[in-house]
Amino acid sequence: MNLSRRNFLRASALSTISAAAALKTGSVAMPAFCQTANANEKLNLAFIGVWGQARETMSQMKAENFYAFCDVDERRLGMASKVYPGTKNYLDYRKMLEELDDKIDAVVVSTPDHSHAPASVMAMKMKKHCYCEKPLAHEVYEARRMANVAAEMKVATQMGTQPNSWPNYYETEEIVKSGAIGKIKEVHVWTCTGNTTGYVKGVGGNVDVGMALGNGWGQPSSQEKPGEQPIPQGLDWDLWVGPAKFMPYNECFVPANWRRWWNFGSGQLGDFGCHYMNLPIRTLQLLNAKTISAQGPAVNPYACPEWLRVQYTFHSANEFAAPGITLNWYDGAKIPEIEKLLADHKIPFRGNGILFVGTEGDLYANYTEHTLYPEAKYADFKMPDPFIPRSIGHYKEFTEACKQNNPKLARCAFAYAGRLTETVLLGLVAYRAGKTIEWDPDNFRTSEGDANVLLERVYRKGWTL
Repeated sequence: MNLSRRNFLRASALSTISAAAALKTGSVAMPAFCQTANANEKLNLAFIGVWGQARETMSQMKAENFYAFCDVDERRLGMASKVYPGTKNYLDYRKMLEELDDKIDAVVVSTPDHSHAPASVMAMKMKKHCYCEKPLAHEVYEARRMANVAAEMKVATQMGTQPNSWPNYYETEEIVKSGAIGKIKEVHVWTCTGNTTGYVKGVGGNVDVGMALGNGWGQPSSQEKPGEQPIPQGLDWDLWVGPAKFMPYNECFVPANWRRWWNFGSGQLGDFGCHYMNLPIRTLQLLNAKTISAQGPAVNPYACPEWLRVQYTFHSANEFAAPGITLNWYDGAKIPEIEKLLADHKIPFRGNGILFVGTEGDLYANYTEHTLYPEAKYADFKMPDPFIPRSIGHYKEFTEACKQNNPKLARCAFAYAGRLTETVLLGLVAYRAGKTIEWDPDNFRTSEGDANVLLERVYRKGWTL
């Protein structure tokens, strides 16, 4: 799986040439749906991962035909099948895809982060449309690979960033692009969401993970490698670990706390970055990070940090950004820098948020609201007439893109979501390398050799990308 950068770039170039040639000759193979049905019929969907966020996705896609479920936990498979009976059930998605190649049209990937890329890439290579939860990938290389394969196969894709379709995000983007606060000089994004209870909700209710949990999706720098515990009946732990480096089962990894461990997750930044950073990145087209610096507690070889500060600069932006714009990320239980920043701008603190600092004023936003500051200056502000077409719905975008065989209908397709995820994950590369890194997106490398090692991982035998 581990390609050298030279081979990776060569493969990317060949993929682009092959796709162009296929379009020219008309030899692009259509997915099963497009060969056998019309756009008014239902998609045959296969779900990889059927619990957690998958339950919400299922409820939003229930107008389609649920053909197959795959989960490494037999208990979860059983519970999902009770709600949606009649599906074919599998423990191993590789077997499912091979057996149902001509029976399914699209795949929904709702696994832990470390399995996103191999599951999605296998499906896309088989010309299946693909919906994948955020972050798109666990490694920077995986995100780029997923975007390239989606482009090569001409399949519809969508990453699970639901706020991308919400009205508030469009309204906030229109305010910025109307020039109401001038050119954007800097953006600040923060999350202070934390889980320190020691409990997570599992299939059978609350589960005590047996250790004090750190802030957000982090752990203390002193956290040791978890010890081995008996594997619960019905859980195929080897399949759960999948392509990652093998670690013995411990209840502190599942069902949700895998986000706290480097081997499987990417901490608070990995969980929330693609949601909150999405708005400024899409609005200002900050898709080519130039330098990334990060600060946090001492790096733990196993566990993600309890707090993190990251600053990004960019090779390019659109005309709504001032030269030298920075994007600044903060997470942790308490964030004194944000408290001071908001106080200086006379903005009340109200949880997670995004602050656009412009040459003429400020704009605060979160998922569902936005406010212009200073409030007195903007007391009579009137929203511009809408000029960005609104979404038909996050999930509907994907299903319509599949049915119409038009990848552009999905607004968080992998072409964009891959670069968004790259940017997010580069913050973790800089933090773990302990250095400010310069990013060369065209040649897919950083200025620091030891940081380049953190861009990808070696998959276990039996797993490919």
